[in-house]
Amino acid sequence: MSNNQSFSRKYSSLLILMSLLVFATLLACQAVPTLSPPTEPPSIPTFIPTTPTSEPEPAATSTATTAPPVYVLNGQTVLPEALANLINQLNLPQPQSLANEVVFSFEFNKPDPIGNWVYALVAPFPTVTDVVSSNWLVTLWQGQPEGEINRLLVSEDDLPALTSVLGEPGETVLTLPKEDLLESAWTTQHTWAIIPFEEIQPRWKVLSIDEQSPIHKAFDSNQYALTVPISLIVADAELNELPPGLQDLRFSNLDSSKITTVMLTGVTALVRATAVGMDERGVLVPGEHLAPIMQEVDILHISNEVPFAEECPAHTAGNYLRFCSPADYMELLRYIGTDIVELTGDHFQDYGEESMLYTLDLYTQAAIPYYGGGKDIIDARKPVKLEVNGNKFAFIGCNAKDPSFARASESSTGAYHCEMDYMAHTVRSLRDEGYLPIATFQHEEVYTWSPVHAIERDFKLVADAGAIIASGSQAHVPHYAEFYEGSFLHYGLGNLFFDQKGIQPNTDIGFLDRHVFYEGRYLGVELIPIWFIDKVQPRLMTPEEKADTLGVMFDTMRMWWKDEDNQPVRPDWK
Repeated sequence: MSNNQSFSRKYSSLLILMSLLVFATLLACQAVPTLSPPTEPPSIPTFIPTTPTSEPEPAATSTATTAPPVYVLNGQTVLPEALANLINQLNLPQPQSLANEVVFSFEFNKPDPIGNWVYALVAPFPTVTDVVSSNWLVTLWQGQPEGEINRLLVSEDDLPALTSVLGEPGETVLTLPKEDLLESAWTTQHTWAIIPFEEIQPRWKVLSIDEQSPIHKAFDSNQYALTVPISLIVADAELNELPPGLQDLRFSNLDSSKITTVMLTGVTALVRATAVGMDERGVLVPGEHLAPIMQEVDILHISNEVPFAEECPAHTAGNYLRFCSPADYMELLRYIGTDIVELTGDHFQDYGEESMLYTLDLYTQAAIPYYGGGKDIIDARKPVKLEVNGNKFAFIGCNAKDPSFARASESSTGAYHCEMDYMAHTVRSLRDEGYLPIATFQHEEVYTWSPVHAIERDFKLVADAGAIIASGSQAHVPHYAEFYEGSFLHYGLGNLFFDQKGIQPNTDIGFLDRHVFYEGRYLGVELIPIWFIDKVQPRLMTPEEKADTLGVMFDTMRMWWKDEDNQPVRPDWK
């Protein structure tokens, strides 16, 4: 070591020693500190590092250890049950007045939310009204109803969240145990409810608010009156990051990417006057008015009763009953967004084996799976399995008429004639595999709102086996629907593309049933009535037409529905 280096080292050490002595003297001379802050912050000595040497420097000794923060939950805020259950599973500590505690809480409708909780305005399913305004809802909530609805039901644990966005509730708001809301609304006139999204079930009808509905694909939570923001608050300030254990928690009860919509339809037969109109006005004409609503669903079902034939004769306006369609009519099915085809129809065999095989090839080339008919009975029996947005479905169907209408066998092509024991067995197996079975039928044809007993019997048999939905593809006029043991049964949807307008009053209308699923759970169905402009084109009904049609549907449902004790249920819903 050089003399200069030795001198520098010793000089630096001396400076440090002197500084420490001065600092200690100053501390000894200070008065006892008070609770009042000093007028000037104490100066912090700055140490200039010295040139390192080969000898190790003594390690600094810490005089105090700062304990890491402990995040504790202030559980005074009443949370929605599902959110509270998620948080409780984390076993977060409660406040203990420790010096290193960071107390946080959840609050509603505050700045900088970390998530939201979505609610739904619901009514008993047989309710004609579809849409209300947010202003109407707020007025009703605050105790000044406008119209016939004069009571809103909510659960106690949802009241604080809803109050944060709707204001203080008036006398029109009644709190009930969560498990009592549905039955109370169903048995009390002029009564609706507000429930969290996760509690929607099929017997509720979800109403749109300002054209926004949480069960629609285009739902925008930011434009919805019943979206409740959730903020995480620490003391009087916002917490910049989530406490440990909460980072992976989903602070929302709705992820629209997990919704799957399935649309079931009635009779399609691109023949007779419908075919004449397609030839004259364009192949896509039948679907022009319905295409937008059909294209937006995830799975569109079509029951096409008629085969395609390479040499299908030109159609005339005559009422002949031997049916086929030219191959270019496939363009209509692609245009509306067909995802799956049911082949249980009476006329699938009208042009023989060759045309049926030709038809199956066309569907295969178009990547449209089929069921309920096939090249042989094995093919016709097989269900079609689909998984969309995490929801798993299995479609199965058959023709329940005289076997002459359904001739699929071990060696012949055709529709699958119903073997109800086999259908029930298949449905149970599919349910065990984690699928949501949907059964569709070509069944007895009646021209009334009420089906025959055989239809009800077979629908309930597959429901007992585990089918979530049973739907009638055969009916040329709509039949009523009912809930049965947790399943939805619609005995007949009427026509979709067929030329029976004007034959009878009820042949002028049909239904599109839009079913909604979320995380493997069936949420319910929207009944969408259609009106036939002529023998070629259907359209969506106007609000007034829809109200009249649903009114007839629900009146018929009231006549037939039973409670758990098999007693008639005929409440006067609005």
